[in-house]
Amino acid sequence: MNFSGIYQEEQFYEGEQISWIDLSDISGTNCYCDGDAQAQILERMEKYPVSGIYFIDSGNYHYMSRIRAAKITEPFRLLVFDHHTDMQDASLGGDILSCGNWAKKVLQENPYLQKLVLIGQEKKVLDKLQSGARQQETDGKLVEISYEELKNGKAHEKIKELPDEVPVYISIDKDVLDEKYAVTNWDQGKMSMGMLEQILKTLVTEYDVIGVDICGMYPEENSLPEYLRAERVNIRSDEELYRFLQKNLFCWASHK
Repeated sequence: MNFSGIYQEEQFYEGEQISWIDLSDISGTNCYCDGDAQAQILERMEKYPVSGIYFIDSGNYHYMSRIRAAKITEPFRLLVFDHHTDMQDASLGGDILSCGNWAKKVLQENPYLQKLVLIGQEKKVLDKLQSGARQQETDGKLVEISYEELKNGKAHEKIKELPDEVPVYISIDKDVLDEKYAVTNWDQGKMSMGMLEQILKTLVTEYDVIGVDICGMYPEENSLPEYLRAERVNIRSDEELYRFLQKNLFCWASHK
């Protein structure tokens, strides 16, 4: 998905059978997505299935996961790898969709969602979420797997408890990764690429995967030296994730 032109600098998809979805001329999309912008995005996305691997620019556009999940018409679980919970209230007030509240909106509004599984946030962040009033709004659908649980092996037990008859949709924000593996425009976590791939491999082995999206680029409007450093790292991580997912994910044909 082309919002900012960021993927024009990459070559990992050259020679591949891909679709380039140009959304760069739509205003009202950066961090927040207003009603007019949503209508235009939905119109341009109408012919594309939910299945596949979608790259959706920087974390400013992570709300596209909510727009894409709205196309799923069967019970599913949403697994979100992110350094943040994306369960905030809209800071501008009202009902506007944003990169910070999209997961909460899926949880509250999507009739097919069975579980929202947040993966990779620090325990202190999840503890704060649990202690807030928002936790009362989740109706038992929220599952948290902290970075600390991933490191000590307890995460495997939680993943195993998820029913295998319900397919999963996976959303990855690369800000969950340490800066050695990706450089984003948000504060980042400490996960290694190896840990992320190990978890993903467990998931695709155990569950039917409907589709995947990936965000977490570094916008070009930042300073040139920082952007060039980020670009070098992100080109490697995008290609790594693309090749890994291509190799390990299949059987999407039934999900249209």
